[in-house]
Amino acid sequence: MIPDAVAAIIAAAIRENVTNTPEEQGRRAVRELRDAGWTIAAPDVIAAALRAA
Repeated sequence: MIPDAVAAIIAAAIRENVTNTPEEQGRRAVRELRDAGWTIAAPDVIAAALRAA
């Protein structure tokens, strides 16, 4: 399940950039999430970090 805070940031990124392509909206959402303190990582990066821990 997506936390409400994440869903709100993604929805705002789409709403505020409605004329952008889906790729541009996605990149904007990722920037907004990072600015809000979220860490975005590929699954293989997460798996490697968990194995190293």
